[in-house]
Amino acid sequence: MTSAAISVPGFIVSEGGPVATIEIDRPDEGNTINGEMMAALPGILRQLGANAEVRAIAIRSRGPAFCRGRDGRGDSRAPMSAFEFRYKRAAGILNVYEAIGAVPIPVVACVQGPANGFGAALAGGSDITLASDAARFSFDEINHGIAPTLAMSAVMRKVPPKALAYLIYSGREFDAREAMFHGLASTVFPAASFVAEVDRFLAELGGRPRLLLETVKRYQSRGADLSVDMAAEYAGTLMAVSRSGP
Repeated sequence: MTSAAISVPGFIVSEGGPVATIEIDRPDEGNTINGEMMAALPGILRQLGANAEVRAIAIRSRGPAFCRGRDGRGDSRAPMSAFEFRYKRAAGILNVYEAIGAVPIPVVACVQGPANGFGAALAGGSDITLASDAARFSFDEINHGIAPTLAMSAVMRKVPPKALAYLIYSGREFDAREAMFHGLASTVFPAASFVAEVDRFLAELGGRPRLLLETVKRYQSRGADLSVDMAAEYAGTLMAVSRSGP
């Protein structure tokens, strides 16, 4: 059963095959994410993930940048209490990270260019991150007087604490190879063949049974928090269930 078409300005959403695609379509704005897009993204992810025909979700971008962060130009400049900031501003960002984890199938970020702030967290917080060697990453919020705790929450289970501390405190830009070294990227492809390599990988992923992909994601997201013996028991149980499925 195919879900209804999704239309949100700034995104091009396609779900006509086993790999659904969310394409950020603001190349002239560095593919920054505005408030309307931020509010819509969790629902888009969940809707695509609920489509039984979809095996994976790819997040891609048009133009040279992957995502240069959040576009705050429409934000109210009126003073906000801590409570208002948490539930009016921070909640939208955190809801995106939560939705990526809640979707039962892999979310694949395809990073062809710069990924800054929220963009770096969106890329690194995805289940799989395919990066071009032309990609650049930075958690640069600290350079603007912002404590990047929201971005940290998206990647802190993927990046070693010492490495994350350095990347956050320095606010420096780093390349795709360093991103892979620290656990933010899964692999790096040459820029010249990036699209072809990404398409090949996504085609392979889309050809795998959904139950298998769901099982792997479920174990990876929950198994790490278990004791050694419980992690082993959970692994055996999930494998047994997946083998008995359709």
